[in-house]
Amino acid sequence: MAIQLRPMLEERFLKTFSPPMQDVTKSAEEIVDIWEYTEAVLSSEFSGRDTQDWNVAYVYRNSSNAWQHVLISTDVPDAFVVIVIEVAKRQILGHHFLNLRQKYGLTK
Repeated sequence: MAIQLRPMLEERFLKTFSPPMQDVTKSAEEIVDIWEYTEAVLSSEFSGRDTQDWNVAYVYRNSSNAWQHVLISTDVPDAFVVIVIEVAKRQILGHHFLNLRQKYGLTK
């Protein structure tokens, strides 16, 4: 059975934020197994690139604890594949490619 990918446009992705986003990387517990979905995303959207060393870099939780953002490192500096998890339903809502250099005009 093929995984149904659910890319999230910027507007929908931003609806899963509620400041302050809390870095829970060191204390986060697995809510749902993201890897089957993540592998499908990487093979679809990053075809031909070596993604085997791309791992979880950060985990953030929004202030209401409704959403968890799992940031997967990429080979692009300051860019991540973000897997968005709906905490209460214990399911993956979708994914978003977040390039912080583009978004915030970073040069370093």
